Amino acid sequence: MAHQRNTPGLPRAAVGVDVVERPQRSTEAVDTGGCCVDVAVADLAGRQDGVVSRGQLAALGMTPGQVRHRLHTGRLHCVFRGVYAVGHNAISDLGRVRAALMAAGPTAVASHRTAAALHRLTPVMPRQIEVTVTRAGPRSRRGLTIHRTTRPPTITTARGLPVTAPSRTLADLAAELSADAFEALCAEALVRHLVSARDLAALAPDAAPTRSELERRFRRLVRDAGLPPPEVNAQHGATLPDFRWPGERVIVETDGWAAHQGRAAFERDRARDADRTGEGWAVLRFTARQVDDRAAWVVARLAATLSTSGRARSAPAAAPRG
Repeated sequence: MAHQRNTPGLPRAAVGVDVVERPQRSTEAVDTGGCCVDVAVADLAGRQDGVVSRGQLAALGMTPGQVRHRLHTGRLHCVFRGVYAVGHNAISDLGRVRAALMAAGPTAVASHRTAAALHRLTPVMPRQIEVTVTRAGPRSRRGLTIHRTTRPPTITTARGLPVTAPSRTLADLAAELSADAFEALCAEALVRHLVSARDLAALAPDAAPTRSELERRFRRLVRDAGLPPPEVNAQHGATLPDFRWPGERVIVETDGWAAHQGRAAFERDRARDADRTGEGWAVLRFTARQVDDRAAWVVARLAATLSTSGRARSAPAAAPRG
């Protein structure tokens, strides 16, 4: 009787043995979407800073089960409820903002500190993303603060994302920042030509724009001492003095070394001072070191000058001599 030989490489059923094959559990049994959907998702994420929404996945043909499978296998990563990072969770700051906008709903716009960062008024994107919406919707959560307003904000675009206009951004932050931080933010917006001096005057009369950190420190010194608030960088003929008290006819210039070094600058400043003095203005100059190290003396000198100049202007003119 001839013996049957098993042929190597063939399944047992092919050589006369009946075998009942049990279905194997595999990713293919769960994921029937194929690679075409993943390619489309990757392409979409590449155009959206690495993130996609649940609604966009559904529009591409991905079922809830396929979404869960990709979350389980690490091909999707949940950023916020219904919003996912594709491939990895190390998304950029812009990706975090875009994910927050998707999570907050169709009326969401980047605002507050997030808007300040997008406008490059601050150097770092905050960890907690802030958006503003005009309709009821999702609530704030870790990593996302949702502000609601009945006053629709003016919207612009910054770095490809909808964001509150610079003036609205400053208005939103006026009550949330310290006076010093808000002044610095206003100054940066002015330097970057995002707002005008008139915009700032209408927004916050007490936050007149300064042009340097030294000016901000001097202005803070004046405010803390309870002295009358000056005009800041106001037009004076063809010049813009740092600070001016028109009622008392007093001008103060703060001299930082970088802006006033050199003989030419020295001569120009003194000629300007002489012209102003000839026009009946008292001109004071304070250096950065004096503002920082001799604050009490600076305040006393300024207060005395304001008082003297004010009395001189209010005094009746002397009667001409016989």
